[in-house]
Amino acid sequence: MIPNRLPPLNSLRAFEVAARLGSFAAAADELSLTSAAISHRIKSLEDRLGVALFDRQPRGVTLTDAGRRYYERLSDIFTQIEQATLALNDQSIDGPLTVSAPHSFLQHWLLPRLVSLRARHPGLLLVLRGESQLMNFRDHQADVGIRFGTGRYPNLYVEPLMTDRISILGATERLNALSDTHPISLLRAQPLLEDSSVHASEPWNTWQPWFQALGIRRTSNDSPLQFSDSSLVLAACVEGLGLCLGRYSIASHLLAARKLQAIAPWRSHEYAYYLVSHPSEAENPRALAFKNWLQDEVMNFMEVSPI
Repeated sequence: MIPNRLPPLNSLRAFEVAARLGSFAAAADELSLTSAAISHRIKSLEDRLGVALFDRQPRGVTLTDAGRRYYERLSDIFTQIEQATLALNDQSIDGPLTVSAPHSFLQHWLLPRLVSLRARHPGLLLVLRGESQLMNFRDHQADVGIRFGTGRYPNLYVEPLMTDRISILGATERLNALSDTHPISLLRAQPLLEDSSVHASEPWNTWQPWFQALGIRRTSNDSPLQFSDSSLVLAACVEGLGLCLGRYSIASHLLAARKLQAIAPWRSHEYAYYLVSHPSEAENPRALAFKNWLQDEVMNFMEVSPI
């Protein structure tokens, strides 16, 4: 009898997850095992293959060249297995679809447009999760994600959704009551509002570049009032608490309603919106239906955008 040359599936699975996450501990969390069990399974796999797959170092593990080549092939295979399993279920569009997106995008952009999604796919039942951090799509915490960032999301299916612009915004009612609305005068006299969650790679989402562009020297009196997310910043700005930096994508309805207005030219934002999912979900009929609707809405939005 010819010996079975296929390694045990549980060892292959342990290797694939550890290679994808770059950590035995993280793999143990995903597979509900101990780190020792993951290490044992991978060591057994290495002994069976006669090749080292990981370099063990004091601060973690890294793939060897052989391990990297092996992972690239195995990753495709596990994705195909998941896709084949999904195909067996013959999923229709009707049913639940969990969508994860930033709170601000959900509140200000997506929610006002969901009526048209319900009209197009009345049987598609959305479960909306407001969050900005990437979750583990393989564990089905979400089927589809919308993220505002650089677009670099390793091991995920990523598709560009739309770009964005940013400007200095103020409450229309408050601005109309002022005699001097020149941007420099406003920045010197009005309180400033700021999103404390802004990443360092988003310079135009902080005040310093705007002050520099307008030739204004900041003082200690310029310290902004900080909020934990951009939705709160916009709400405070509408209430007339000060000037804010606002992205067009989430402020457009407030601008259209003349509750807010821009006092400086719009600038391209460093980040953009991306649609992300696990590769095995890319052809999920519900995810495809949602993506196609979303792309249509983005196209309509960009066509009527005045900037």
